[in-house]
Amino acid sequence: MNDLENPQQDLSRIKEILFGDELQGLDKRLAGLRNELMAIVENQAKTIEEEIAVRQKELTGKIEALQAQIAQGEKKAVGLGTSLQETTEQIEELKKELKRCGEENQESLKALKEEWKQAVQEMDKAKVNKTEIAELFGMMIQKLK
Repeated sequence: MNDLENPQQDLSRIKEILFGDELQGLDKRLAGLRNELMAIVENQAKTIEEEIAVRQKELTGKIEALQAQIAQGEKKAVGLGTSLQETTEQIEELKKELKRCGEENQESLKALKEEWKQAVQEMDKAKVNKTEIAELFGMMIQKLK
């Protein structure tokens, strides 16, 4: 095995001797490119994080505004519900009052009809016969002559 390892080590030494400087330059260049790439990736990551933060802030503002609108709408709805309830109660009270007034008016109308009926009957009783009045006027005329 030593014999096999020696040729591989020998080959590595030969490569190092022939291409060593170029390999080291290539390694340095690759390390520089790797560093540049890492800087670009970090810069892009930072930019993306900033954009995400800005958009998150915008969306948070919009969400808060919508929540405020919803809360305001809920307050209005509750207020409208309360107003509707109050208005419904007032309408019911007015209906009762209207019914009561209608009943009172019906009773008043009945009483008035009855009064008129009695008044007409009394007038009929008190009515003087036309012939009697004519005779009375005739007698008055004769006395005045």
